[in-house]
Amino acid sequence: MKFRSAILRRVGLPATIILLFISFGSTVPGQKAARISGQVVDPNGHGVAGAVVRLVRTSDAGRLQTTTDESGKFSFERPAAEFYGISVKADSFADSYKEFGPDQADSIGIVVSPSPLAADVSVTASYLAGSRESLDEVPGSVERIDRETLTNARVFNFSEALRKVAGVNIRDEEGFGLRPNIGIRGLNPTRSSKVLLLEDGLPISYAPYGDNASYYHPPIERFESIEVLKGSGQIAYGPQTVGGVINYLTPNPTEKPTFTVKLAGGNRSFFNGSFLGSGTIGKTGLMASFARKQGDGSRPFINSKLNDLSTKVVQTINDGNSLTFKFSYYGEDSNVTYSGLTEAEYAADRRGNIFKNDFFYGDRFGTSLSHASVLSSRAVLVTSGYANFFKRHWWRQSSNSGQRPSRLNVDPDCLSLNDLNTTCGNEGRLRKYETYGISPRFTLNYAAGTTFRGELQTGF
Repeated sequence: MKFRSAILRRVGLPATIILLFISFGSTVPGQKAARISGQVVDPNGHGVAGAVVRLVRTSDAGRLQTTTDESGKFSFERPAAEFYGISVKADSFADSYKEFGPDQADSIGIVVSPSPLAADVSVTASYLAGSRESLDEVPGSVERIDRETLTNARVFNFSEALRKVAGVNIRDEEGFGLRPNIGIRGLNPTRSSKVLLLEDGLPISYAPYGDNASYYHPPIERFESIEVLKGSGQIAYGPQTVGGVINYLTPNPTEKPTFTVKLAGGNRSFFNGSFLGSGTIGKTGLMASFARKQGDGSRPFINSKLNDLSTKVVQTINDGNSLTFKFSYYGEDSNVTYSGLTEAEYAADRRGNIFKNDFFYGDRFGTSLSHASVLSSRAVLVTSGYANFFKRHWWRQSSNSGQRPSRLNVDPDCLSLNDLNTTCGNEGRLRKYETYGISPRFTLNYAAGTTFRGELQTGF
């Protein structure tokens, strides 16, 4: 199995961003304040949004603070004739600080160096689109559900999250979001067979080039954000992209130790608990998450229990090379039927369920290793290898509305629906899948003069 994936636009750029002061007001006698205006940009001229700029007065440690806007611009006023320092902090870049005095009133420039570039390349190479500023450069339509939106909305499963994206149709099956039915732009949502599902740019599906039907989906607690790509740009990411591509993004290790625990409970034996731990030791970033969900369904003899474990290790070798290792496990044990009710059964008991002996057992182990190499200020090579094993055993007494139950009047002990208290007609749909893949991706940024620039991506 071989896939291509996009790389964040910013990571192939030179290892600096430049803080340019557009204007720096001079001081005249009697003037009490001067305005400082500037812009934080990357070497390609894109503004860096969200950078925190602080103006610190050295005499008494008084400070002013502002944040760059969407184009990277900022401005604030300062008292004149004082010595000051400017500090700049931006995600993925090292903090910078520089002092200056009142005689430096014409212009000031500060170069902000990023944190080790290869590690940044490794953890961001899983994005379909680049930074927020470069979304308009991606072919087709891209919509991103960020961490803040997922946190504030308190979504219960992936279905509730994806319903926030225009053009996405979600059909629930059992309420827990265990088997996804996702359709994009009017396509049949059954088992998400027309949509490519990715996690950090690598496939979730266990048979993407064969039967793309999805009988497995990680809980939403594993992910930090979601990208949905529709349009011509989706063909670069693998097979089964007729409807589009959905890329789930896991959290990256934090610089400082961080621990989060969430617990929720309710009636019908409902429990939802998750744990996330993250931090960095030296040049090694660590992240681990675990989630447990369980509860009864809306009908008798429907109960689901699942455990989900996800780990990530980001190892910085040097400024030009890093490794990212991931391992995950998903386990499901559910008493759940494949069949619904006939019209007569619904009329007799609208919440009934005659198939008490239907069970689904699923296990999935997944691992991946990615190497990011910064070859030059404009060239980046990211090579990912991955493997996963998926087993699903679904024992059921009916696989369609004509089987009430299956093997009726064929097995000696299967003469009517009254025999369902035994294992009458119970058939096993037993499946095992092993998937292996490698995905090398080379990105080259190029430019001609100051007005033309482009990006070349290649891989297999």
